[in-house]
Order: sequence, then structure tokens, then C-alpha cells
Amino acid sequence: MSWTNFLLALFGGVICWVAWIALAGATRTEPVVISTGSEQGIYFQVGKEIGDSYMNRHPEIRCEVIPSEGSRENVTRLQDGTADVAIVQNDAVADERVRSLAILYTEVLHLVCRKDAGIECLNDLADHPTNLGSLSGGTHPLVEALLQFSRVEIPAEHQQNLGFAQSAEALRSGDLDAAFFLVGLGSEIIEKLIASPEFQLVPIQIRAMEGEATFISERAFIDGFRTHYPHAKVAEIPLMSYEGSPITPTPSVGIGAVLACSADWDEELANDLVETIFAHRAVLGRKISLLSGLDEQSSQAQLQFPLHRGAEAYFRRNEPGFLAQNAESIGVLITVALLLASGLHGIKKWIDQRRKNRVDVYYGRVQHILDSIGHQRVSDFGAALRDLEAIESTTCQELIEERLDADHSFVILQNMINRCRAEIERAETAAKGD
Repeated sequence: MSWTNFLLALFGGVICWVAWIALAGATRTEPVVISTGSEQGIYFQVGKEIGDSYMNRHPEIRCEVIPSEGSRENVTRLQDGTADVAIVQNDAVADERVRSLAILYTEVLHLVCRKDAGIECLNDLADHPTNLGSLSGGTHPLVEALLQFSRVEIPAEHQQNLGFAQSAEALRSGDLDAAFFLVGLGSEIIEKLIASPEFQLVPIQIRAMEGEATFISERAFIDGFRTHYPHAKVAEIPLMSYEGSPITPTPSVGIGAVLACSADWDEELANDLVETIFAHRAVLGRKISLLSGLDEQSSQAQLQFPLHRGAEAYFRRNEPGFLAQNAESIGVLITVALLLASGLHGIKKWIDQRRKNRVDVYYGRVQHILDSIGHQRVSDFGAALRDLEAIESTTCQELIEERLDADHSFVILQNMINRCRAEIERAETAAKGD
């Protein structure tokens, strides 16, 4: 085979290999499991829209959106590795295996009551059958902490722990007088309940004194509650949020709904997912109104779980780099280094000059011996050789002690000493011959 054919075959092989790698990369799939909530709930809708946007932006990614019973189960899935991404409440109990990607929206606590029950605040719940939320969901821990803070005791026989759908049915059937729902504003289940004249939204508030019709300031009440439950937020159900209801803004308490992931999830995938959410927020907001308020600043504020490295890289992408942040300090260090280098250079020149001056002294002494050779008697040549040996010995010692440099000047000195020794020996021989 000629060299030309060999090179052509090699080139063709490289092209095929590159094409195979590119094709393999294009068809590669990365399964991303997103754990959400019930298929009728907002968690599932949000998770599905985010997963679809992610796959549209990154065709090589395959997302699997799976339902769950709520925030608690989602946390469990992140911790045991059966889900990569999940929607959880910012107050969820989790360990170091869970990381935050972004706060998506605020879930607001809705207290839906039968109008004929006469419930006006949390204090009135003590005598009424009330649903506190499913034990596997996120409503129950918040409600339990809120009632404990308010010192409202509901007898055990009046407490129920039903899911949202079962709770709504129990309200309609009259088995419940009140039920808590921690959901996003505009929730379909609340919409359907409030559409009936039988039900109303009751503010999250308490009476100033037992038996009176005055209430503690809602803001002051929630701020006090936050000292015990720091991830809660002051929230409000806006006027006419549900087809004409409520007729006045209804104070409440809220919790951030967080898109979370496992701590060991791929950093690049996490960065791409967060980037996708904010790149598609206009589209996401049109499909799900709760996501219309997506904002990079608020999405990373007051997170319980630390940001995942990939999400942090996205949020910090526009921050100046190390050199820009420390330009002034680096400039000072460079100036100091230059001044130090200049000073050291000056010291070196001074030391070199001193050593040069010392060599010049020995040049003079050797030259003096050379100049005196023609005027000496035979008996003086021995003294001249001893002087020359003394110079040689001294210069060697100073070389060892680094008071002289083994440079070109020292070589010249050694050559002068050797030449002087040869001249003395030649003169001494000639004088003896005469």
C-alpha cells in the first residue's frame, strides 16, 4: 500500500469515528425523573410543563414526570434516589441529600368553611370537625404548627387527615365544617368549592380576646408565627381571586414551593434546567399563572435547602470573576512586587559592585608583582611566589564564602595569577643562568 492510500484510509477512518461519536451524542438520552403531586393538582401540572420545556430545549434529555402524594413523599424520593428533581415545600423536613434549584411560587394556606358553621377565625375551629391535611402532604405540618402557636386545641375526634379531593367531598357532604388547603392561588379545587354559596374563605387570624369580635392584626400575628416557623411568609388571597370571591383581600400565611433536586445530581443538568425555566418563563407563565411571577432574585431568597452547585452557577453567571472582584488588591500586590523586585535588583547590583571592587584590588596586587619582576634579585623571587600564593589562597577562600563570584572577572584573575607565576619562574631561571 502506498503512503497516499494509507493516509487516505487513515483520514477516512478518523472521519467515520468523529461521525459515530457525534451520532451517539445526538441520540443519547438522560432520564430525568421529576416527582410532583396528584395528577389533578398544581404540582403535577407545573412539573409536566417544566419537563416539556426542558426536553424542547434539550432534545437529548428525556423527562419522566411521576405523581406523588405530596411534598413529604417527594422529599423521600430525593433522599432515596428514586427521583432526580421534585417540587417540595420550603418548610419540608429533609437532610443534606436535598438541594434547591429555585423557588417557583408561593403556596397560600386556604381555610375553606361552611357558611352555616359560623367560623370567623382559628379560635372557632375548636368545636368543629376540621381537616388538617394529609399526613403525607405539606399542609399538615404548617397547620399543626399554626394551631399550636395560636393555642387552638381541636379535639382528636374533630380532627381529620384527608387528601385534598377527599377533604372537598367531606365538606360537600357535611362531614366537615372546615378544611385547610395549602395550594397555589387559583387552585381548581378551591375554585370549585368557592363557586358554591355553601362555602367561604376564612382569614387566618385569631381573636384579640375570647368572646370579642375584634381580631389581632393579621400582619402582627403572622410575623409572630414566623419566629417559630421561619420559612412561613405573610400572604394574602387577593380580592376576587376565585370568580368574585373573596369580596375583600383575605390575610393568610404562605410557604414557597421549591424546585429541588438530589445533592449528587449532575451539575450541568441542574444548570440547564434552571436556565430553561427562566428562558421559558413567559411561556410557562401563560400556561400556569402561578409561574408568571418567576424572578431570579426572589427564586433564591430564604431557601431552606442550599442551592445546588449547578443552580448557583446559573444565578452567579453575571457576577464579576475573581480578577475583576480583586482588581484593586491585585494591582497593589503587583506594585509592591515590582517595588520589591526593583529593590532586590538594586541590592544585587550593589553586592556585585562590591565583589567587582574586591577583584579589582587583587588585579592590582598581581599586577604590582608582575611589574616588580624585572627589578628583583634571585632571593626576592621566593617572596614574590609566596605573595602570589597568598593572593590565590585568599581569593579561593572568598569564593567559597561567596564574597567573590565565580564569573568572568574571577577567571581573568586566575589567568593573571598563572601568568604571573610563569613570569616569576622564567625570570628566576634566567637570573640563575646569568
